[in-house]
Amino acid sequence: MVAAVALVIGATTLLRLAPSEPPPADVPAEALHLPTVVNTPGTWSDDEGPTGPLASLGLAIRTEPEGLTGERQQLQMFGVSAVDGRSAWIDLPGVRVEDEALLGWFALSPDGRWIGWSRHERTEQLGEPAPLLGWAVMDTTTRRVRELADPAAAELRDTASELVFSGDSRYLLTSYERPNSPQRRGHRFVAWDVKDGTPTALEEPGHHWLPSPGSAPAGVVWSRGSTVYREAPATGERSSYPLPRDVVTASWAPDDTAFAYIGHPDGRSRAPWRLYAGRTLDEARDHALPLPAGMHPSQLLGWRDDRHVVVGHFRTTVHVVDVVSGDVEELDLAGYGEPMNAPLLATDLWRNPLGEPVEPEGTTDPRRPFRWGGGALLALLAGASMLRRRRANA
Repeated sequence: MVAAVALVIGATTLLRLAPSEPPPADVPAEALHLPTVVNTPGTWSDDEGPTGPLASLGLAIRTEPEGLTGERQQLQMFGVSAVDGRSAWIDLPGVRVEDEALLGWFALSPDGRWIGWSRHERTEQLGEPAPLLGWAVMDTTTRRVRELADPAAAELRDTASELVFSGDSRYLLTSYERPNSPQRRGHRFVAWDVKDGTPTALEEPGHHWLPSPGSAPAGVVWSRGSTVYREAPATGERSSYPLPRDVVTASWAPDDTAFAYIGHPDGRSRAPWRLYAGRTLDEARDHALPLPAGMHPSQLLGWRDDRHVVVGHFRTTVHVVDVVSGDVEELDLAGYGEPMNAPLLATDLWRNPLGEPVEPEGTTDPRRPFRWGGGALLALLAGASMLRRRRANA
């Protein structure tokens, strides 16, 4: 057992946002669904929200009219409701999405209840590097936002690490450096409790590489080299699991009933990554699944049940793999629109049947009928004026 190093609890700021609509009634977890395809909102849609757990989070181009004929486009975040499958635009307080160019600066919790993002100091011009101030989490059911900040430093050095939640949706996981940290091996790995903002340092400075996050039904999972770690931040109880090859990411199934990891021989090898899985961790150590040619595992996106793990590739296509037989089912989640990224998914919801999405609205310029009507009216008035002149000259 290795005791976690607890950070001093700094002051956190809680903001209350007025919901755009009344929060939905409590929806049981089994009634929440991922959509069969992920639709962006209609590019001309002005629908904002949704309130309630999200199934997916992404970035897309939103178009707004300017005057009678002009238009303005901007990059904006959107979410897909896990309750009814509706896609809508999302505005996060204090966030200018154009500055947050990488979706790695945003995260969606496995249960769909929390959005997390990095907070940067605003700059005068888009694209300028901005100091990292901390992070924030928003409860999608209440729109309340909690700001997270290291009490020992007002500004931090960003490591460009992926922002993720723990598999139990309780912690936001961050890697960052304090200004007085060494330029090399200076990052720290910290878990922030989303409900009260309590930070727990899982790793202090000293490591060369950033940790590789994983997931489990409870606690925080990460890997270094060929060792997988799992810790309960609330108690500091930690376990480690050495494996025969370097681990890209690792995941325990619900109720710890199966284990899977993506591995490769060592950090310098060009050998392709492979998926290893089994009913137990020991069974998974050397059990490489015979995946179809051209399928290159990159992500573990959750579990459909204790036998089927969902494998991602940073694309809209995912594969559901039977960890016993190796059978593979391909799912293409691409829907309406052209998202700027492979949308983030609420990975807990793979355990429920997929739901049908709502057809997006606002897919065409809302001014078109008015343009046609205005043109027809002008033509009618011109015709009437010409007729009057002809009669006057007759």
